[in-house]
Amino acid sequence: MIKKPAREKAEYRSAIRSRKLIKRAYVELLKEKDIDKISVKDVVTRADLNRGTFYAHYASVYAVSEQIGSEITSALFEFLDEFKNTWLIENPLPFLRKISRFLEQDLEFYRLLSLSHRSTAFLNNLKTLFIEKVLSDEKKMSAIKNKDQFMVAVDVFASGFVGLYQDWLNNKIKMSLDDLAVSFSEIIKNGFKPFLPARK
Repeated sequence: MIKKPAREKAEYRSAIRSRKLIKRAYVELLKEKDIDKISVKDVVTRADLNRGTFYAHYASVYAVSEQIGSEITSALFEFLDEFKNTWLIENPLPFLRKISRFLEQDLEFYRLLSLSHRSTAFLNNLKTLFIEKVLSDEKKMSAIKNKDQFMVAVDVFASGFVGLYQDWLNNKIKMSLDDLAVSFSEIIKNGFKPFLPARK
């Protein structure tokens, strides 16, 4: 394996740090104004960077928004592959713990994002992920009783899933992410029991 020169490593770390500062500054500004009113000058001033550094990474403020959305969506949908052999309503805890680890990577950033005017896309991605995961096993879905009511329950739990994590990020729920995952896992399992075939 070829090692990168020290200078190249330093430049790589500097680029990561710059992008992180830009994204954080952008999300902070979203709490104060709409994206249409956020300028590159606003972002670089908040991030304490120069315009050249900004344009080395992004073509516009909208590009920052797009990258944040793309990164979150990609990370969330990677979970689908990791849990493709697990039916969420029967064993939701590993999936919920994975969500917890994802949020813990940069809790302050996701707190800011959840408070911003642009959090809807992020939260809708979470809801979509939850629904797609529940419905992903066609064989098990074929055994579901009362499919219409089941679909209502899926939507209710998906909305609850999103609202729960949003409230936690906004400090409205006072428990650890792990405790939240365990509690919600039990609620999901019990809530879907009436729709599942009786175990022999």
